Amino acid sequence: MGFNSLKDLIRAIRSCKTAAEEREVIQKESAFLRTSFKGENVDVRHANVSKLLYIHMLGYPAHFGQIECLKLVAGPRFSDKRLGYLGIALLLDENQETLTLVTNSLKKYIIL
Repeated sequence: MGFNSLKDLIRAIRSCKTAAEEREVIQKESAFLRTSFKGENVDVRHANVSKLLYIHMLGYPAHFGQIECLKLVAGPRFSDKRLGYLGIALLLDENQETLTLVTNSLKKYIIL
């Protein structure tokens, strides 16, 4: 299925008449995002993480995108870093081991 943009995903979710239809759209898009994350296409990572964060804000599981947020933070573009940090703030809590990677990434950019 895979929607091209966040706008298309929002439009599809809003057009659902029942909660079951909404769950079906979310499940299909989540499956598409999982397979897309396995690929190394950096150009669509930003769009896919933004769709994943929208899915998370709707209350559906999105924990599988934590590493993608870390990859965005490690990228060179500011817009990717901004979205990556937003994703980290939403998807991680202090009890997860992935937070160590974030801390090390931040330390790399701090000049003492």
